[in-house]
Amino acid sequence: MVRRRSYKSAIKKFRPFIKGAVAGTVTAAVFTVIGAFLFNIADAPEGADITFGYISLGAASGVCGMFWGGGRGKNGFAWGTLGGVTIFALCFIGAILSGGFSGTAVISKLLTSALCGCIGGIIGVNIAAER
Repeated sequence: MVRRRSYKSAIKKFRPFIKGAVAGTVTAAVFTVIGAFLFNIADAPEGADITFGYISLGAASGVCGMFWGGGRGKNGFAWGTLGGVTIFALCFIGAILSGGFSGTAVISKLLTSALCGCIGGIIGVNIAAER
């Protein structure tokens, strides 16, 4: 009789990464919608959309880093940075596919997402350690 292989342990290991990527993407979408409503209601200055884009990217990277760092329970700096870079990559691919990629400030957006992701990863590890 052939024994079936169980994938429960593999799925359990990848669960924080999937949750983090989904939570980061949802956070970016929510912040983008809030920004669109604010810009419709108020007469925003010229550079406000760029600033709000950085805030949205940073919040999404931080949330993803919290899930990735907290899910692993250690090395929050490294896992959070990797989570932030992953959110940057998802946003970068989305911008290329939608035709909204301009090529400006790619390095600064990458650094912003990595920095916010590593901060989120450290916070996630500390939250996981308290439980």
